[in-house]
Amino acid sequence: MSSPTINIGGSSGSGSYPSFEEIMNLVRGIVNDSQAGVNGIPGEGQVITDSPSISPFTLQFMNSAIRQVFRELRNIGAATLIKDNVIISGLTPVNGANGAGIADPAVQTFLSYGGYFDGNTINNNLVLPSDLLYPETVWERQTGSNNTFAKLEQPQDGLPSRPQYPTLAQWEWREDKIWFVGSTQVTDVRLRYYCALPQYFSSTLDFSSTYVPVLDAGDAIAYKIVVLYARMLGSPGLPDLIGEAKEQMFQIKNAYTRRMQSQDFHRVSYGHSDGDTNQLFFLR
Repeated sequence: MSSPTINIGGSSGSGSYPSFEEIMNLVRGIVNDSQAGVNGIPGEGQVITDSPSISPFTLQFMNSAIRQVFRELRNIGAATLIKDNVIISGLTPVNGANGAGIADPAVQTFLSYGGYFDGNTINNNLVLPSDLLYPETVWERQTGSNNTFAKLEQPQDGLPSRPQYPTLAQWEWREDKIWFVGSTQVTDVRLRYYCALPQYFSSTLDFSSTYVPVLDAGDAIAYKIVVLYARMLGSPGLPDLIGEAKEQMFQIKNAYTRRMQSQDFHRVSYGHSDGDTNQLFFLR
């Protein structure tokens, strides 16, 4: 199987998405390994190469550096790692000891990477997105309707014990699953979540056509790779490299933060429903 071109979010070379080749060329420049390699091409390097047979650590370091960048950006709420309006349709009614669609306060349902549990059985066709790390917001509507999606609340002390109603109304993230009390009708849920992006381990990966979908992140990723390499060698220059990696990452986070400051934000209480009266249906 040939290696796919991985380029999330735009056409090849669009915007400021750095390619693996650009990142690794910078890495080789920083560590003074820009010589011609086995193919006689200047810049391909002799120690830190793109070839897994020569440098088996290259992709490991690349993936680690990318994960570090993603993690730091998620921690500041960077929108580049948020996916929204992902709809999972057809969550079936609660199915407890009293039967399908009949309220049972002893039952909770969940949506997981392995399927949807209705209180009795798992439906393997209804799953969380594989790239979901953790959800931010969940909405719902009746399946087959053209209703507006209503926002679900997150109770601070966990899901209550109560009878099920036609709406889910509440959700909780635990055990890497989205838990519900359940509902008595078939329901669609809409998700907004922080995502994980692909990891790259193919031995035939084309570095020149594989892009990291984070704008202007090439320098930060390169320095994080160099830090891993220097730590492996026990380099005396490690503290300076760590400082430069932090500075590059600070500049990226600062740019995202300044962009977010153009929006007006207000603090809301935990589990606040923004006045959505649909969330009160379960109390009726």
